Order: sequence, then structure tokens, then C-alpha cells
Amino acid sequence: MYLKKLINVYHSVVFRLTLWYAGFFAASLLVTLLVFYIFPLHTSQGISHHALSELREEFRHYFGMPLVIIIVLSAGVGWFMAKRALAGVEEVTQAAVDITNGAFDRRVPVKGRQDEIDRLAEAFNAMVNRVQALIGQMKEITENIAHDLRSPITRMRGIAEMAITDRASDQQQVVMAGTIVEECDRLLGMINTTLDISEAESGLLRLDKKDIDLVVLLRDVCDLFRPLAEDQNIEIVIETPGSAPVVGDPKKLQRVFSNLVDNALKYTDTRGLVTISLSKKDNNTIVTVKDTGNGITEEDLPHIFDRFFRGEKSRSTPGSGLGLSLARAFVLAHRGTITATSTPGLGSEFTIMLPNTQP
Repeated sequence: MYLKKLINVYHSVVFRLTLWYAGFFAASLLVTLLVFYIFPLHTSQGISHHALSELREEFRHYFGMPLVIIIVLSAGVGWFMAKRALAGVEEVTQAAVDITNGAFDRRVPVKGRQDEIDRLAEAFNAMVNRVQALIGQMKEITENIAHDLRSPITRMRGIAEMAITDRASDQQQVVMAGTIVEECDRLLGMINTTLDISEAESGLLRLDKKDIDLVVLLRDVCDLFRPLAEDQNIEIVIETPGSAPVVGDPKKLQRVFSNLVDNALKYTDTRGLVTISLSKKDNNTIVTVKDTGNGITEEDLPHIFDRFFRGEKSRSTPGSGLGLSLARAFVLAHRGTITATSTPGLGSEFTIMLPNTQP
């Protein structure tokens, strides 16, 4: 912790300005003292060597320590001046960090001095206001589109359900109506998932944070998919410690891990293996979902978290291309990270890192 702070200070602009200020001040003093120490004394006429040595010794005695003190004081004054001059920049930086963490109402206070820092703060606040307005407009547009799509699909589903329950309908009509219901459900699921992703990526997602045991949550997910895995003759192995307490939204985290396990089962052949492991590192909990499936090509790997992206090999597999996008959005909403590695023909591995505590 302290070493990291020292490294940050070492790389700061304040430290560099202080170093330049103290160095320039010390160099100026040294040059001045050397000029008066060497040149006048060395060229003095009529002074004995002994008297000259005593004079130089007294010079070192009376001016050596004050010189060190002046250099230290100059460094302190330089640090204070640089810190004061860059205080506004630090406020802008802290505001940017807070906004990145989801505090979209954060703004930089304008001091009213009409200097460069005030102009930077005004420009920064204007930029954040514009970005927030755009996010709000995008959310409104997305919600309107989703609403416009959801309403007719819901009506279509209702009509199809009526056709299914109508005893006068023949078998073919019932089958067609059933297909309509299934497709409507699929479209509604895609719309709702898209809305969830947009809300999470815009920072407007509300998390119902609770103290949860991630081990229990992962075991529940495994139990949910175990019958499907058995039907496909795929083994699910879970490797976890006794407990792994974290703070998060249990429903959204369950959707994250369910999507990853579902993907692993889709692209793993018969007699394959899906391994879910959990470990701890520093203040983070790491969950990996590894399979022995087909793997992801090097060209597709950078795009797998994009919305609606489906690789060439996955186009024949049922899905919408939104599962991994949703997983990433929910993980980022929990201040975590998600990464993927894969070797074509050998399988893929997804790694999620979640902080043990949430701000």
C-alpha cells in the first residue's frame, strides 16, 4: 500500500516540478558559492596559506549547514507551490475517476478565478453534461424501440395462445401457433436482454447488492444445468473452497454464470468436460469456466463480447449472440472484469474477477 503510494508520488507532476525547482535553486546557490569560494580566495594577494585555509574552513562551517537547510526548504516550498498549482487538476482527475465508477452527477467545482484550471473545469463539466444527456437520450430511444416492438409481439403471442386453446383448430394450426409463441418468446427475450445490456453499460443499472456466498451460487447454477449436461453426456466439475463471500446482486451474477455454463455446454462435444473453479487473490474472487469444446478462432476472439456477434462455427447453434454481452455488462456493473482465452479444437476458458466488497 505505502510502496504504491510512493511510486505514485514519484511519477507525479508535483514531484517532477519540485525536483526541478529544488535542483535549479540548489545549482544556482552552489554556483554562486563556488564563485565566491574559489575565485576570490584563490586569487587573493598578501594572505598567507595558513590564514587562507582557516578562512576556507570558517566559510565551510558557516555556509555548509545553511546551504543544506536552504536546499531542503526550497524543496518544501517547491512541493507546496506545485501542489497548490495542480490542485485543480487533481480535482478534475478525481471527478473523472468518480464518474468512471458510476457517479454521473459528479462535477468539478469552478473557483471563479478565470484561470486555466477554471477553464479546464468548465470544459470538463460541459463534456460530462453532454455525455450524460446523450446517455439519457440513448436510453429513452432504446426503451421506446423496445416498447414499440414488445407490444405487437405480445399481441401476436396472445392470438397464438388463443389458437392453441381453441378446440376447433386443427393440428396444423396448433403447431403453427406453437411456433409463433416460441418465436415471440425468443424475440421478447432478446429485447429484454438488450435493454438490460444498455442499462448496465450506461451506468444506470440498479444492483440489489447483498452479502452472498459465491460457492453456493455456483453450485446452484451447476445443479440447474446438470440434467442438460447428463443428456449430452458432458461432465460438469466444480472446484471451490468452503465459502467465498462477496457483495453483489445474486440474480444478475447467477445470469452471468448461467450464460457461461450454457455456452460451454453448447460448444462442448459428447463426453466432454466443463470445469468451474473458484479462487481468491488479494481482495478479489476469481471464477473460471473452462470447457473442452470446439474453441474460438483467433479472428473471432476479440469480438465475442460484442452484441449479436456469432462466429462462423456458432451460426448453426441456437442462440442470439447476447449472452456474453450481458455477462460482460453485469460483471462491469459489479466493478469486475471478464476475459476469455481459447485454443481452437481444445476449448475455451472464461475468467471473471470480482472484488470481495462493492463501493
